[in-house]
Amino acid sequence: MIEASKHTPQQDKDIILYKRIRISVDNVYRNEIFSINLSRYLMSLHGVQQAQANPITGRILVVFDENIINEDIIKEEIDNFTNTPSSTSKNIHKSNGQLPYHVLSTEHIMKTLKTDLKNGLSNKSSHERLQRLGANVLSENRKKNFFSNLLEGLNDICVKVLLGSSVVSFFLGQFVEAIALGGIVLFQVGLGAVEKSKSETSLNALQNMLIQKAKVIRDGEKAEIDSKQLVPGDLILLEAGDKVPADARIISCEDLKVNESSLTGESIGVLKSAKMCPLHTEMGNRHNMLYMGTNVLSGVAKAVVVCTGKNTEIGKIATMLEEIAEETTPLENKAEGFIGRLIKIYLAAFSVIGSIALLAGMNFVQVLMMGVTFFLGAIPEGLPVTVTTCMVLSVRRMAKKNAVVRHLKAVEHLGSVDVVCCDKTGTLTLNEMTVRKIYADGCSYEVSGIGYSPFGKITLAEGDPTKAASLKELLKAGILCNKASLIQEKNKWEVQGDPTEGALIAAAGKINLDIDAFKTDHTCLKEVPFDSQRRYMLSILETKEKETYAYCKGALDTVLQKCNYIYENGAERLLTKADIENIQLRCNEMAEEALRTLAFAYKKLQHQQEELEKGFVFLGFVGMEDPPREGVKESIKKCLKAGVRVVMITGDHMKTASAIGKQLGLLTEGLVVCGSDLDKMNDRELEDIISKVQVFARTTPEQKYRIVKALKRQGHIVAMTGDGVNDAPAIKEAHIGIAMGMKGSDVARDAACITLVDDDFSTIVAAIEEGRGVVKNLRSVMKYLFAGAIGEMLSILLSFVSGSPIPFLAIQMIWINLVSETLLGSTLAVESPSEEVMLEPASNKPASLIDRPLRNSIVRRGLAIGISTFVLFKGSLLLGASLAKAQTLAFTNFICCQIANLYDSRSNKSGTTNNYMHIMTGLSAVLLAGILYLPILNGLFGTVPLDPLSLLGLAGGIFVSRI
Repeated sequence: MIEASKHTPQQDKDIILYKRIRISVDNVYRNEIFSINLSRYLMSLHGVQQAQANPITGRILVVFDENIINEDIIKEEIDNFTNTPSSTSKNIHKSNGQLPYHVLSTEHIMKTLKTDLKNGLSNKSSHERLQRLGANVLSENRKKNFFSNLLEGLNDICVKVLLGSSVVSFFLGQFVEAIALGGIVLFQVGLGAVEKSKSETSLNALQNMLIQKAKVIRDGEKAEIDSKQLVPGDLILLEAGDKVPADARIISCEDLKVNESSLTGESIGVLKSAKMCPLHTEMGNRHNMLYMGTNVLSGVAKAVVVCTGKNTEIGKIATMLEEIAEETTPLENKAEGFIGRLIKIYLAAFSVIGSIALLAGMNFVQVLMMGVTFFLGAIPEGLPVTVTTCMVLSVRRMAKKNAVVRHLKAVEHLGSVDVVCCDKTGTLTLNEMTVRKIYADGCSYEVSGIGYSPFGKITLAEGDPTKAASLKELLKAGILCNKASLIQEKNKWEVQGDPTEGALIAAAGKINLDIDAFKTDHTCLKEVPFDSQRRYMLSILETKEKETYAYCKGALDTVLQKCNYIYENGAERLLTKADIENIQLRCNEMAEEALRTLAFAYKKLQHQQEELEKGFVFLGFVGMEDPPREGVKESIKKCLKAGVRVVMITGDHMKTASAIGKQLGLLTEGLVVCGSDLDKMNDRELEDIISKVQVFARTTPEQKYRIVKALKRQGHIVAMTGDGVNDAPAIKEAHIGIAMGMKGSDVARDAACITLVDDDFSTIVAAIEEGRGVVKNLRSVMKYLFAGAIGEMLSILLSFVSGSPIPFLAIQMIWINLVSETLLGSTLAVESPSEEVMLEPASNKPASLIDRPLRNSIVRRGLAIGISTFVLFKGSLLLGASLAKAQTLAFTNFICCQIANLYDSRSNKSGTTNNYMHIMTGLSAVLLAGILYLPILNGLFGTVPLDPLSLLGLAGGIFVSRI
């Protein structure tokens, strides 16, 4: 129910006559919080003098100026507010009633921020705000240095045990063992500290996105200051080429277009205006807002800073990046768990044996020495070096395939990836507008070529080939009603100005139109820039012959309204209703293919002041798109064949995203979910449908991040590709973050584990193939090293239990652990992946890296090596051999068993020959022969030459170890 009356506030009774109405609103009744928020919202509307909701009666009183706002608009705004998700209303309540700036009038903003929209802040006021609110920077947190990360690495249980053994060895006089063991451990910890120190560079890149200077108005004077000194309430001035220094609300602007692709994912320049937006407007549609880090393409603007630093949209992304913790890889989890269990077993066994030894009369120093020897043999010191070698070699191979790896852990994760989430703009597409189709004079044309390169073909697809003049006139209009230009840098064409206008120039070049000549022959007399209300751009030009023409381009319906004629067969004729229906039909066909249409018309003027609202001649229209990258469709097929699902997550419109998805074969029978629908789902509802979704459209950075987390919770190993700031949180949260190297932002590159040098999606497939090969190689390395460690420990343990001396000298154990095993183990790291590796299903379970079959194989082979070594050692002593000969047999048997174990551990036995393995095996055999038979090495290693009978015994030991 509405009650209306005339009301004159006392303070304005002699100036303005206000209208007073009461409106019944269901949500107001007995809802005090909603009543307060609704009242504040209506008070923010331009023309509303008073708004007061009464939760007792369920009605709201509104006093307003009829000359500015009317009842219908007020009722519509009440409906908009009432239908806004409850979370928005709660957020307003929590922020003390502060409404989002895009819904406020400039007068309201002036009151809220306590600023002057003409003279700006005073220097005194800005200084006070800077002291209170802080600098306009994204992060001021103290970062961990290298030594802090180093100390964290020393907390690992394996590291503590090995360092403890090294310290004990040092005090017992075993300096060689102490230095060797300590050096290996510190190398491993140091490498991890370096990797952690690099993890914060994404925040540095975000900070570097802030421009160094900003143009402001303070105390009524224009000034240029450091952007970090900006505060809310500052008036800033922007023009083409500027980067927005903070989130700001537009006060006034002219022909303002902003590229927000790095933040929203949309490749088309966004037209801005100072008009208010409804409360529920998505960030990508807020035409009156500017966001830090975006670029001004054209026009000028005056805006008031509303948020700085971490309160900006990009600041929220920075906060998300800070909160994302680094995760361990499946290899790290399983290797650490496996080593941890071994250490517990070793500690328990040593406690029992050490206690027995002390009771048997062995002194404490001897027991400690026994323990150091025990742990030196028990833990595979060569594992960190060999695994790192495996990773580094893989990184080099991937670099040759244009995939630069920044974090070694990414290599292993690649082998387990089963979901690839990819952004559309700049990843699946070029992030460059391209004219794809043209309609002129009843003819349809197909346009080839990509990006802004003026090379390609325009081919007649339907119509009369003699009507080429109409095509030329349309493209001529595209050149003349245009402020952009194309330049070639490093064999690549770039646009200076609006991407849409750059695409028109590129299309004109494809029929060899002399673009420079057209612009030289025409002098621009006047220009009416594109405006969201007019929805067209108009240029008035004078030719050399002093003839004046007006060229117009814009939305089809707007351009048609200005046209009375149509260009046909090189002449002008009246535009009929049938013509209009046919043109609209053709335009709808292009729109269904997600092509952005742009119409063209011209008019010959008798004088500059002639009527410009009618009398134009319709030329036709073009259909443009951000085209898919070459090879992407084939790469997606390879991913699907390899069991890797590809999901598009983009900030672009649903219709555009769906069309590109179908075009690439990515969208088949799956679901397409919009960001607004995503907001209505809780985490459980999202997880219920996420396996069916193939395209997420119109998503925000937070939503992309949420999608990746949902996939991870379901056990998927997720790779996320992207190029913009809006992709950075999701990129960092994913197991594998992949950024574009050529056009990607610094933020995306630094948040990612892998950068694609060529921005080619197909490189991801090659990287996944390499990653799968690496996982197989890592399993081989772990089988080889852990089996050797168990065998070495077991032979020492059995010797202690039987009361025999240690089967290896200290120098022999160093050779086994730090030279032989590491040298031979590294050969498994260079195994090339088999041809069938991409035909196997993706394994997304961390447990699959050290599964039960591998664990059983490790234990079985370790037991065989340990028992055969002990039997040879103990048997030779019982048969009367000297201790030196028995230790030589044990030493030689262990190395030979490990050589046999090396070839059994290969992951690609049917693949190409591993020449490096053959070389290293031969070198190890030669070195072993030297240790056995060269007198100088005999003395150093405590060995003796072996006779043929001993060699026969070795052959038996090797045979037993392979059973």
